[in-house]
Amino acid sequence: MNTIKLIRDLFKKNYRVLILDNEVTVKDFVAEPPLSWARLILKGGSYIADQGSPTFLTNKKANQEKLNWDHVSNKDIRTLIKLIDNRIDLIVSGNNAGQGYPLALPLSKEIRANCGVVVYGNNLPEREAYEKLGYKIFCRRVNLLHIVRQRALAVNLSPSLIFINTIEHNHQNYHAPWPPNLK
Repeated sequence: MNTIKLIRDLFKKNYRVLILDNEVTVKDFVAEPPLSWARLILKGGSYIADQGSPTFLTNKKANQEKLNWDHVSNKDIRTLIKLIDNRIDLIVSGNNAGQGYPLALPLSKEIRANCGVVVYGNNLPEREAYEKLGYKIFCRRVNLLHIVRQRALAVNLSPSLIFINTIEHNHQNYHAPWPPNLK
């Protein structure tokens, strides 16, 4: 399955925003009214829409997303990133204490400059390194939707968010102060 075609087909008439980030950050992308949302998961070497996708991203959905422990393959994510072209309108890389930097490398220099966004929690000490790669748009996660809405409005489209988890959490490395709701 061609993931870029899948993204285009899921949201044919929308402004498509691909977010490569950690599943615990999803709550920062909740809007009112809720935006169209799809989570892609790796299955058999391809990214496919998770069961129930697409849907709308609500607070309830964001809380569920925090405990989706997807298998993550940086190699497969980098391969996908190399294929990104103008069929995806905005590509967002979560910095996650520098862990997003290797995933920001494979995006073409033209796409980085025109459609690449680096999001972060409170600060971005790696900003200069991203700028050297050609990235021009940086913002805190909580401010991303402002940029998304402006760009979508400029082309008269509704925004849709497509999410791929970039950090693998599992029983060995994830500890919640409450018993997780495992599927």
